[in-house]
Amino acid sequence: MAEKLKANLNLILIILLMATMVASYFVNQRQQQAASTTVSVPVVQVSPAPAGVEGFRTQRDETALQDMAALQALCDQEQLDDATRQDAAALLQRLVDQREKQAALEGALCETALAPCVAVVSEGSVTIVTEKEGLTSGETALVMTMAQAHAGVEPSGVRVVTAQAAQ
Repeated sequence: MAEKLKANLNLILIILLMATMVASYFVNQRQQQAASTTVSVPVVQVSPAPAGVEGFRTQRDETALQDMAALQALCDQEQLDDATRQDAAALLQRLVDQREKQAALEGALCETALAPCVAVVSEGSVTIVTEKEGLTSGETALVMTMAQAHAGVEPSGVRVVTAQAAQ
């Protein structure tokens, strides 16, 4: 028996080496799967264009809330690196700030002759959509003043879309 073992020692060592390699491969694969981070990316479904100012407002608000929820989900995922989570938090803060400015501007504009209207605030610009046919010079000045006061946007960054312009 000792002679048989001695004669087949190389074969036994090769089989033992192969078994060790196969076992280490599967252990390594399991460790890599456990260490890999998964990120859930929110999916937004596209919907048809809204009808009228109120439909646009509803769609805009729903989209903003979905974006904010997606960014909050990214902020809450501890598997992500700190830089990604901080970027998501900064973008979330910008969205919240824009929505606050938007709400303040819309609230003020809804008390004017421009109602019903919708305001969209973005970095350095404001777009106001109204169902009025056109604006007087006084209404234009009022819009510019309110955009500056509520959103901090200079008159050069203000756009007004009227019913006449939309046709």
